[in-house]
This record gives sequence, C-alpha cells and structure tokens, in this order.
Amino acid sequence: MAVHYLHSSPRTLMAQRLRQLRGLAAWEQRMLFQLLILLPIIGAALRVLDVKRTCRLLARGIPKQRAVMTPTSEAEVASKIEHAHRIAHLVSIAARHGPYPATCLRRSLALWWLLRRRGIPAEIRIGVRKDQGKLDAHAWVEHNGHALNEIQGVTARYTPFMDSLPTATANHA
Repeated sequence: MAVHYLHSSPRTLMAQRLRQLRGLAAWEQRMLFQLLILLPIIGAALRVLDVKRTCRLLARGIPKQRAVMTPTSEAEVASKIEHAHRIAHLVSIAARHGPYPATCLRRSLALWWLLRRRGIPAEIRIGVRKDQGKLDAHAWVEHNGHALNEIQGVTARYTPFMDSLPTATANHA
C-alpha cells in the first residue's frame, strides 16, 4: 500500500518526525538542537558584521589544539570523513526544518564551526558564476578538497574567488 504524504495530517507528519528524531544517536539529537540555536545566531551575526568578522567571532570558539588536529591512521581518517559527512547531514536537516531560513553561507559557517571544534580540518569556499547574465554566489565547506555539504560537482559550477575564507582567522582563536 502506497503512503500518500500529500494527504497526511499535520499530526501524522509530526509523529513521523518525532520517530525520526528518536532514531538518531544522542549526540546527533544534541547537535540538532544546538544547530537550531546556532543557525539564527550566525544569521544575526552576518547581518550585523561582515563575513570575515563573523568568521573571526566563530573562530574564537575553537580551541587552538582542536583546530589543527590531524588523524594518525587511515582508520582515523575514514572515521573523521564519515563523521564530517554525518555532521553535514545534520546541518542540512536543521536548515530545512528549523524556524529560520538558512542560506548556504549560514549553513557553511555552522558546519565549518562544528567540524573545527571537533578537530576536523575544514575550509569554507565561496564561489561565483554567471547565470543568464546575473552574478550568482554560493558557499560550501570542503574537507581535504571534497565538498561536504554539496554535491561533488560544485567547483565545476562555481569558481572559488578566494582561498579558504576562515583559514587565516581560525589560527587566531
């Protein structure tokens, strides 16, 4: 029997989301709640400050020893990559279901901050493209040169116009 979500009641949808939330690990549930607070704070900071100042503000919350941790074995590298992808997925969930619309820049800043706090190297990339005569900009996070919060072809569609945004500011935490 096919399930028709278009005709599901709000109560049914809420129950479904609660079951999904309960299915997450405890650390994932905590992170989702943290993101529901973090994304609006980042949005407010971007409205008051510029991007670089917001990065510097976020970088202050990254312990120095964590910002530069490097894995020592292949298993640790694989674990960090898997963890980074899981965190990116949680940011995506919070951005979609949170009370505040999260742009690619807000999502990327939140993901970058969460990864760096956990000692996972990450860089924010901002790229541009010309689409039907209009300039279009986009932000994403890379870990070891691979986009975490985007499909892998993002660099083919957008040309990064600066080096990693917070690299210079992260070391001043």
